[in-house]
Amino acid sequence: MILPDNIAETGITLRDQYFDLRGLSVYSALGVSTLRDYIRAGKLPAFKVKGKVLIRKSEFDRWMEAQRINKKADIAKIANEALNSLNRN
Repeated sequence: MILPDNIAETGITLRDQYFDLRGLSVYSALGVSTLRDYIRAGKLPAFKVKGKVLIRKSEFDRWMEAQRINKKADIAKIANEALNSLNRN
């Protein structure tokens, strides 16, 4: 059965993928040992299946977004752009 990419179940897409630590290291530019440290500290959600550590891409992306440095600046920028757009109309 082929499913569209936009089908979602409780925020997790059905076509979500899992990374092992080496794959996630390439995807994220973070070292394997750094990723292990975050997992051990309980900061990065992960699964362990038959000794292999797996991380869901969507959960990593959400976790990474929470690490953003200038969250307030981003919100202010978005608000200003929205206001400017409204003022032009």
